[in-house]
Amino acid sequence: MAIEPTGGLLQDPNTWVAIGFVIFVAFAGKKIWTALSGILDTHADTVKRQIDEATTLRKEAEALLVEAKAQSHKAQADAVSLTADAHAAAERLKVELQAEMEATLARRQKAALDKIAQAEASALADVKNETIRVAIEATSKLLVAHATGNAATRLVDQAIADLPNRLN
Repeated sequence: MAIEPTGGLLQDPNTWVAIGFVIFVAFAGKKIWTALSGILDTHADTVKRQIDEATTLRKEAEALLVEAKAQSHKAQADAVSLTADAHAAAERLKVELQAEMEATLARRQKAALDKIAQAEASALADVKNETIRVAIEATSKLLVAHATGNAATRLVDQAIADLPNRLN
């Protein structure tokens, strides 16, 4: 098979398409490149702003985390301190209440002992008075039975008068 000459390179439609494409790219390529690089620059600026914003947010979050940890440690220390204070206050209250209870018991015991002593004294006084009364009555009956006349009456009266002084 033999190749026939067709008129050269300038008569080939593929050549003209290639030349048109090169001319198009030469004229429109700069504008397309400028538009594409503008779009890419805008996108790059947007991404850079988003990265900067994310970095700022991360730093703020880290600062908030540090602050939250510090507050947590402070709260834990406060809780420990409050617990210790509560235990100390409870212990003081326990000691105070125990002392107050012991004082109350001592006062009640003293009051009971005073009442017992008072009851004993009252009973002794009653017994003493009853003894005196019985002794006076018995003496009076004996003297009346054995003594007669004025002498007897005088003796009875004198004995009755002296009896309380001798028993006290």
